[in-house]
Amino acid sequence: MALTVNKNLVASKIAAEFSLSAARAEFDLKIVPTATLGRIDNNALSTATGANNSYGAQLRKKLETGATVSLGPSLNRSGGTSNTTLNLGIVQPLLKGFGSDINLDGIRRAEFSVNSSRRSLQQTSLNTALDAIGAYYEALKQLQLAELNESLSQRLKRHALIARSKERVGLASPMDTYRAEIRLKDAEDAANQARNAYQNTLDRLKLILDLNLDSEIQLFAPSLPELGVADPEGDAINNRIEIAQLRAELEEANRAVDLAANGLLPEVSLQVNYGRATTTDPYLAQLLPTTQRQWNVSLQASGDLWRTAEKGNYRRAQLRVDALRLNLDTKIAEIRRQARQQVLALAEAKQRIDLRQEQIKQAEGKLALAEVKFAHDMADNFDVIEAEAELQRARTNLLATEADYAVGIYNLKAMTGHLLDTPPLARHTAER
Repeated sequence: MALTVNKNLVASKIAAEFSLSAARAEFDLKIVPTATLGRIDNNALSTATGANNSYGAQLRKKLETGATVSLGPSLNRSGGTSNTTLNLGIVQPLLKGFGSDINLDGIRRAEFSVNSSRRSLQQTSLNTALDAIGAYYEALKQLQLAELNESLSQRLKRHALIARSKERVGLASPMDTYRAEIRLKDAEDAANQARNAYQNTLDRLKLILDLNLDSEIQLFAPSLPELGVADPEGDAINNRIEIAQLRAELEEANRAVDLAANGLLPEVSLQVNYGRATTTDPYLAQLLPTTQRQWNVSLQASGDLWRTAEKGNYRRAQLRVDALRLNLDTKIAEIRRQARQQVLALAEAKQRIDLRQEQIKQAEGKLALAEVKFAHDMADNFDVIEAEAELQRARTNLLATEADYAVGIYNLKAMTGHLLDTPPLARHTAER
């Protein structure tokens, strides 16, 4: 229920994947209108004066290698002449900006951002599940504590009535009555505290489950969960969301190093242009062919001689890789420690459960013996009330220990990636 209707979780599911579609749009086929407005005027013996305008449109496509291909017509007017042209242009970077790894940088960064958001959603789901589990067991524990203390209150009321009756006939002292009544008030106070704590925790559980606070729900005590994790440390390293995120960040940082290294190269590009111009001026058409073809192949190169900024970017990218590697190693060691500590805590809790169960048996035997002695006037009610208190403490400790053990099992499952049975996203390159 929590994973389905929890408001915080539903809000987290609204992931902004628009950045990914925007990055991919860079490689879509585009229609690009073009226009040039100008005027030619000179003092030479020439009639080439007047407007210098051009109107057209291009189909433009960028390829993953970095090449840009454009094709389109244009209507040109220069002075008193005019023509229409059909141009095909190709620009291909040869060094800086060459290759799909460089040109797909925007898409890769958008994919990394989207996958990071998805991992954050997984972590939110995990935290929500643990909150629901913790609230359930805490409410259940408080409910059981209230029932135990109410049951104890009923028994102590009987002891107080018996002590008061015996006091009237001289078979008991006022101390026996006071003792029973003091213990009775303690039990009633403990029952009230447990009921209040139960209601508060139940309201928190209702909020997690997105239920109305006035709705009625009933809790049932489940059996203790099984551990079900064969290799806690190994599973924690392989399945923890934090580790998956750090590994993705390290891969992204390594990719940034490659980009920075490419930025050190000079800009060298191959440009190929092919055009066909059709003259629309009737006078020039009598003197020149109406259609002219032109090829243009050029190699252009430019670049900063010192490349100080590019070298600084490259060094910063390398330092980030080193820092992320240290963070990843530290996080792996910390997660191994957490998994090991949780396993030890669960083993200790299991031993405490066995000890508490044995204490309950011993306290029940002591209470039975004290009641027999008290019934035959072989002892006052001190032994009975003390045995009742010891039995109550043993049962209370058992409830708390069982709740801690159950929540600890689910925490270990969360640590090792087995709570929701949804492994974290792998590095984003493996998902493409």
